[in-house]
Order: sequence, then C-alpha cells, then structure tokens
Amino acid sequence: MRALHLDFERNAHGARLGYALIAIGALLSALVLGAQLLLYQQMDGGGEIVPTAGRERGGLALPRGVSSEAEAIEGARAVVTHLAGPWETLFRTLEAIEAPDVALLVIAPDTQKNKVRIYAEARTFTAMLSYYSAMEQSRTFDDVVLIEHEIQQNDPQRPVRFSITAAWSDR
Repeated sequence: MRALHLDFERNAHGARLGYALIAIGALLSALVLGAQLLLYQQMDGGGEIVPTAGRERGGLALPRGVSSEAEAIEGARAVVTHLAGPWETLFRTLEAIEAPDVALLVIAPDTQKNKVRIYAEARTFTAMLSYYSAMEQSRTFDDVVLIEHEIQQNDPQRPVRFSITAAWSDR
C-alpha cells in the first residue's frame, strides 16, 4: 500500500487574485459614490440640476433664448398643450380611411388652431378625390379643404401629390 500524502496548505496565487478583484471593486464603488455625491450637491431642492451660473445670480438659470419666467412658463404651456392633443382619435380616423392608392407623406398638426395639414400622394386623380371625400365624411374632421395638388410629370406613373387641411373638433 502507498502512503497517503495530504496537503493542508492552500495555494496563495488564487487568494491574491481574489484580493485584487475585491480591491478594484471597492475602488470603482467609491468612484461611483463620489460621482453620485457630486450630483446630489448640484441638485436643487426640486430635484433639478441647477447650473452654477444660476446660483450666482440668486435664482435658476433660464434656458437659452428665454428672457423671462413668463416666457418660460408660456413655452412650457405650449409644450403641454401640444402633447395633450387628440392624437389617438386623429390617427385612428386617418388609419380607418380605406385608400390603398393614397400614401400619406406628412401629418403636420397645429394644436393652437386645432388644424392638421396632410401631405399625401395618390396614384390617380380619382384616388385623391375619394380620399378627400372620405375625410369630409368623417366625424372627426371639420372644414376639410384641398389646398393644392400637382401631377408629377417627371415620374412615369404620374402620381398626384396633394395637401389637405382639416380642423378637428374638441368633441
């Protein structure tokens, strides 16, 4: 029978690598915490980061191009009004219009006037007129007006590009 040799001493190479990884992890954690602390110091009580130039004047710095608080508030109201528009209803109405020969190119809404301008292209003049008629008959749109149309002479298929404006009601 052979003699059994037991080694109760561990290899130190693996332990050194582990200690090095722990030290690197601790260093990175300290750097992240330091960056977070700097951000908290720059934050105002409302949770917004305040530029240092605004603090020197004793107030918040306004965005570029805005000269007063009233202009800033009015700009914010305009953004909220634009975002709160009846987009789902408008898009569902436009999608519901069956017009396989018409491609919508641009939908440009104006929320202040409750109007939308649609730029589209139709394969034929008849397809354009049927799309216009379908928009007139929809309950979502009022005052549908064909603003312009032009037959594309340089295209061999001669599509018709047109634009329509329509008002939507706040029903």
